[in-house]
Amino acid sequence: MGYKATTAIAVLSAATAFAAPTTYEAEDLTGATVVEDADYSGGKYAKPADASGITFTVKVEETAVYDITTKVLIKQYDWITSKITVNGVDVGSMLTTPRNCDSSYVVSASAKMKTGGNTITVGNQAIGVDYITVERHPDPEFKINAAPVTPNASESARKVYSFLRENFGKKTISGMMISDQNFNYNYGDMKIIPPGGCTPADSCKYTDEQVSWKGQTDIAEFYKRSGHYPAIGGFDMLFAAGGHHEEGWFKGYTENNILMTEELWELGGIPTYTWHWKVGEDTVFYTQGTPAGFNNPGCTEGVMGTSGTNTCFNYTKAFKGDKCAEINETSQEYKDIVADVDIVSGYFKQLQDKGIAVVWRPLHEASGGWFWWGVGSAECYVQLYRLVFKRMVETNKLNNLIWVWNINTDPAFGYDYSALNAAWYPGDEYVDIVAVDIYDPLNDHNSAANYYNKIVSDVGTSKMIALSENGAIPDIDSIAEDKAYWSYWMTWSQTWSGNFLEKTPTDMWKRNLDDERIIALDNMPGWDKFVVDTSIAPDAIEPKVTNAASKLSINGNSISLTTAKAGNVSVDVFSMNGKRIATLYRGNIAAGSYSFSLENMPKGSYIVRVKGAGIAATQPVLVR
Repeated sequence: MGYKATTAIAVLSAATAFAAPTTYEAEDLTGATVVEDADYSGGKYAKPADASGITFTVKVEETAVYDITTKVLIKQYDWITSKITVNGVDVGSMLTTPRNCDSSYVVSASAKMKTGGNTITVGNQAIGVDYITVERHPDPEFKINAAPVTPNASESARKVYSFLRENFGKKTISGMMISDQNFNYNYGDMKIIPPGGCTPADSCKYTDEQVSWKGQTDIAEFYKRSGHYPAIGGFDMLFAAGGHHEEGWFKGYTENNILMTEELWELGGIPTYTWHWKVGEDTVFYTQGTPAGFNNPGCTEGVMGTSGTNTCFNYTKAFKGDKCAEINETSQEYKDIVADVDIVSGYFKQLQDKGIAVVWRPLHEASGGWFWWGVGSAECYVQLYRLVFKRMVETNKLNNLIWVWNINTDPAFGYDYSALNAAWYPGDEYVDIVAVDIYDPLNDHNSAANYYNKIVSDVGTSKMIALSENGAIPDIDSIAEDKAYWSYWMTWSQTWSGNFLEKTPTDMWKRNLDDERIIALDNMPGWDKFVVDTSIAPDAIEPKVTNAASKLSINGNSISLTTAKAGNVSVDVFSMNGKRIATLYRGNIAAGSYSFSLENMPKGSYIVRVKGAGIAATQPVLVR
């Protein structure tokens, strides 16, 4: 790591938590090759000798997550291979910046650093380095609404939401997905056979124990490894609509979902549903190849079904205009969408009538592009999500759903945490929980704080944050150390060749599920015993995690600044190439809280810097 022949390493110190960001010039490094460029903002930068880049050694006094900002000069097109690494681990890429040569950019990353010396490496031979800054990542101040976004939410929905809210920032709830299912079915009468309902004439394949929620293979294997049952059970509306959904096994799968949900609720657990949505008579929800989805050459006009392994369904035709701003109710696409939503709503209505609430994650992994709902633009996706919400809540009168929006990486930017794209966010009034899916290829059980902090930065602190799918579980010690308290995690299935339980060693399963900071099914209070605190007004907000006395936070397009003392302060906005493009405030202020609007800024990514009055902070912001 670093130079081979002329090693340039600086030993630096970031002394105190929440101290001002400290800037370290690469040109000051011993052995650095300094280059001056008349066109380069700043004038000087250090040129790496080879692809290993330039390495700084930074000493910190507290094990915590730190924000790292670096200013680099791109000289060649192959710069996109460059990474920012901390202690030899990739913590961010430079894929989210414009890809122009001979230009300077400011790139940010976050990473955990241990007390003592840590190495930060930036660049390759195609990237010059001007400086890095290092500062302790501020603890976010969460203010979570006391009630779900669904108007007049049912008592059961308010109970689930309140339970999640009360534990957010304190404990993490365990979850497990079910894919394959054990159930008995009467194919003659096309009806599920519930536990205890088998007769000799039915020739049932499974015992009552095997068809129970605890007896399902995925759940039983979870228990075998951890000694506990998960508090959250994951279900899929995979066969509720689409081709074959009225046929025996497919219908039985969905009906068994409902039976298991009822059982899990009686046990005191939390059911969560996703939907791998096959539209109309379609049998595929995936898009394949490039271009994908309805852009695939095999998808000719009028083709709704499948083309090989690629769905041709073009949901944007359910709307008018390139921004999908208006619904086209006469289109077949609109009719197909609402027909399927109505089918799924019917199943949730059965649960609502029995006083059961569901954590509901539709249109998941938004910007990935591998599902048909992710092929259009961010604007069209937002309109589709809102259409689903309004159809289920306003038209079909469902009030038992807790709504989850699943942020995702955007392949146009990359696949690491820095490529999470919040432009697809449907809006605060449609979302209770923001979740992300992470399948850690290293299986190192880290907290995934980079993803957590990115969500805080881009979406804000008014929603709970969850890990809606995972392979290896994040270790609770890492979660606590990084203050990345996911509301819940949900390990994806062991069945259907998933094998995701294998990503976590048995001793770690046991240690985490035994830990009081992880909620298992046996830690749940029981829904008949859990009481919602009605003394809190529905629109009240309550901080879950506190920050330092002086702090900077960004919620949507608004900057919030709290100062503990009076003083001279400047609030500046920089472009990603390090140029100041706006000064929001400069002058004396008294101690107190202030807000600054970014509404007039063009959409895009920026760096906000605040200095003075007891605070010095730099934070990236996405203006939507």
